[in-house]
Amino acid sequence: MKRLMLVLTYILLVLTFSFCSSTSQTTEQESDSTSIPTIQSIHVSLGVPTDNDSTDDYLIVRPQYVLSYNKNRNVANWVSWNLDSSWYGTVERFKGNFISDTTLPQDFYRVKHSDYTNSGYDRGHMVRSEERTKTVEDNKSTFFLTNIIPQRPDLNRGVWLDLENYCESLCKDSTKELFVISGGIFHSENKIKDIISVPDSCFKIIVILNYGESLESVSDTTHTIAVVIPNVNGIRNNDWKKYSTTIRRIEISTGYDFLSIVRRSIQDLIENK
Repeated sequence: MKRLMLVLTYILLVLTFSFCSSTSQTTEQESDSTSIPTIQSIHVSLGVPTDNDSTDDYLIVRPQYVLSYNKNRNVANWVSWNLDSSWYGTVERFKGNFISDTTLPQDFYRVKHSDYTNSGYDRGHMVRSEERTKTVEDNKSTFFLTNIIPQRPDLNRGVWLDLENYCESLCKDSTKELFVISGGIFHSENKIKDIISVPDSCFKIIVILNYGESLESVSDTTHTIAVVIPNVNGIRNNDWKKYSTTIRRIEISTGYDFLSIVRRSIQDLIENK
């Protein structure tokens, strides 16, 4: 009888330990899965970029793009968007001032068109106006000042524009499907009117797939482009390829994890080439 009691006690202890272990593993897995925001949008099909501090990541989800807005810098941390031939149309460029984004919380400063006036910086689109010309609303959405970052004229009108034109040619001439992430890299405290932080350089990540492809088609042979271009004058005629880098280096510079739902083994390959 005594031996039977010992056996039953042992079985009970094993079952209790197994249950606790299972509960612990489940909690850990749930924590991992909820650490990345879930957004149902084609523009973040490859993952929502995240860093270690979510307090300065105010997410704005629009039909035309998704962005993370930084209330301390008054510019986006990053803007993410899909681009293929279907986004191009015949709508004319929006006429009028750039638009203060009234969707921001009341306690956020809402950048105005005039904040950039006479600053020496262009109102640099992240999602380009010409990349949203299917409808009037699409084009207008690119003029919200949450989609704008201060860029020197030689960057905005020169080497950056050349890369934008290259993306357009990929979509129109080669019928590619692009997933683009763009933003600034901030290492100094330079600001416009002590309001808008000015990036030292601007980055762009482009994942190039065939038309109609998405996450499941990303492989170790997927072509990517990653650039970091200094936010200075004097570079207008430079080739954008001169500023090629790796996605991993941009992650180190910004602190953000990009392509976060691409399988890790594939990430490690395409982010380092």
